[in-house]
Amino acid sequence: MELSSAYSNTSFIGFPLIIAYFGEQNLSIAIICDQVMFVLLSTIGIIAAVKGNRADTAGIKASMLVKRLFTFPPFIGCAGALILSSFMDLSVAEPFFSKMAGTVGPLALFSVGLQLKFKGWKQEIAQLSMTMLYKLMIAPLLVLLVAVLIGIKGDIVRISIFEAAMPTLITSSIIAEQFKLNARLTNLIIGISILVGFITTAFWKVIMDYLVI
Repeated sequence: MELSSAYSNTSFIGFPLIIAYFGEQNLSIAIICDQVMFVLLSTIGIIAAVKGNRADTAGIKASMLVKRLFTFPPFIGCAGALILSSFMDLSVAEPFFSKMAGTVGPLALFSVGLQLKFKGWKQEIAQLSMTMLYKLMIAPLLVLLVAVLIGIKGDIVRISIFEAAMPTLITSSIIAEQFKLNARLTNLIIGISILVGFITTAFWKVIMDYLVI
């Protein structure tokens, strides 16, 4: 439940919704949110998974966390782009990468569709309700309250709140499977939260517009 409620689907679902609601110009903010989410999942998330795996007596190794962090393909791509852009002119490759980027949306939605599993949801209704209440409503509300208390507004705050309201991260299911946790419950939460999330994200967009965040 910790893996299912703490980490948002900031890319596969987040990127298309950010573009639809706020425009492609704000996608860079969403990418930063996604990288932060990945770092948290690769560290705190792995620690939670190891603790939850009662069969694992080896404990948490720092080397394992570092390896997972620095071998994650999106992290390598992001770091490589930042480093290479300082030494090379990559503008010649922009048309190619633009074409490649156009395939991300359809492939992401197709991948998400393969994750939709609803069998046995009645037996897990208590866990499903609790997890989605926090993931889709309480988490973005906490970010919104912090923004209001501090008195900050603008695109960064709006995208941060919106990304916090995203459904459960699909990678949570993979980690649950790897560490022999309740992957069935995680898949249920992912599938149902995606469907419900399309409604709740629209709700949060209305709230932010009303409060002029």
